Amino acid sequence: MKLIMDTIDYIEAHLSEKMNLAVVAHALHYSKYYLHRVFSQTVGMTIHDYVQRRKLTEAAKMLVFSDKSILEIALVAGYESQQAFTTIFKAMYKKSPLQYREEKDYYPLQLRFQFNHEWTQTSKQ
Repeated sequence: MKLIMDTIDYIEAHLSEKMNLAVVAHALHYSKYYLHRVFSQTVGMTIHDYVQRRKLTEAAKMLVFSDKSILEIALVAGYESQQAFTTIFKAMYKKSPLQYREEKDYYPLQLRFQFNHEWTQTSKQ
């Protein structure tokens, strides 16, 4: 359980950086194969999917609550172009970043993963 919490802490602390399984595994000193298996089984998605969904959620928040340009938000979210960002944003949120900003209706796609309190207590016993 500590490994998953450490993994999530690392991801959350480095969300604005380019990140993949190899980078996270190296930072935590674990095999990427082992980390991938344990993370996927515990969280229910791969590290790649978790990171992508978290970055898009933070980008959606910036679209609604900031005046930054869509290009600037795309770059902060780790995309190399506004077009790449728009494509993945539209696939996940079912609308373009501009439409999302104009509607001003923020909803998080993926919040920081939290463990169920009961499950955490049970695992410590």
